[in-house]
Amino acid sequence: MPRLRTALGLSIVAATASVHATTNLPVDDFPYLMAAYQSWGECDDNVYTTVQNGANVIIWFATNLASDEDGNAAITGGPNRDCVVEKINTLESMGFGRDKVKHLISIGGWDAAHPDTTHTAEEYFTAWESFSDGLYDGLDWDLEGNDNLQSEWNYFSKPCLELMADFSKLIHDAGYIVSLVPPESYLDVQTTEFSRYVNLTFPGELWPGENSTNQFSYHGHNSYAYPLAKYPDAFDMVSVQIYETKSHAAYNTSVLGVDQVEYMKGYINRLLGDGLTVDFSTDPDFAELGTVTIDLTDKLLIGLISDSGVGGPITAANTTAAFEAVAATGAPNVRGAFYWCISGDANAELPATFNEFFQIV
Repeated sequence: MPRLRTALGLSIVAATASVHATTNLPVDDFPYLMAAYQSWGECDDNVYTTVQNGANVIIWFATNLASDEDGNAAITGGPNRDCVVEKINTLESMGFGRDKVKHLISIGGWDAAHPDTTHTAEEYFTAWESFSDGLYDGLDWDLEGNDNLQSEWNYFSKPCLELMADFSKLIHDAGYIVSLVPPESYLDVQTTEFSRYVNLTFPGELWPGENSTNQFSYHGHNSYAYPLAKYPDAFDMVSVQIYETKSHAAYNTSVLGVDQVEYMKGYINRLLGDGLTVDFSTDPDFAELGTVTIDLTDKLLIGLISDSGVGGPITAANTTAAFEAVAATGAPNVRGAFYWCISGDANAELPATFNEFFQIV
């Protein structure tokens, strides 16, 4: 894909030249990242084996940016704090302290409300400092859509995207790690289109039994691109969920029969070699950006569903083989991998498989 520019275009490739200096996850300290997500409110002993087998980022799940009973900005929800403290302390006693394992807390999740935008980024930063109080090393954005196709949460408002960008910059500048975990279509290398709706279809990718009247209707078109375009240096990890339901990855490998390793190699080469090009010109609120190319070098993580330790829609073994193949060519490669979720891989087979390449432990 060419690196498009317009007279009003913003060159993100140039803007990210300092990314190595500003990241809060230095490559020298964490050459590769293996992130494992807890499920909703999950906090159990499975995290120990997960870390022992190679995970060096644990993402606890999930919170919301909301108003408290007095109308003030608040971080609400999340797992039991005492339990998280206990697990982190035990990991430290096992030799996996903060110098080896980072702990983030996620915001959002499927069907979760989008942030209350009546509060400023500065107000949420104050709420964050109180909520985290030293427990979490950073946050992870997992704002998604809703089962109800008519829900307001199937649309990313301008205030929501501005808050994501501004809060991320504030918290990153304060030394915290900031992660984005878009479903594949929310950062989609196969299209330059930008839309804030996430109740869209892929008309050219009909699965068996589907037609135009019953097609899966929960995709997006690069809705996560704006925060990255505004503050590219504010994000340390960009973790793409190729396991999004009926993703391009799933369609190509399951319906069209493309070899999994070859598909993953091509995906990595395209996304890191060409960058992610997004045309904002059709959105009146963001048209002044023109066409932007986003560079994900040293940020990109590939995400799988656990599938009982096998991994999907591309297996962990085949994904690892693709990483090895890309490395052999000397082309830009991923910063790491992640999976949803720890409870779906009780024996921690996924991190063990990825660790064959990453060599984290």
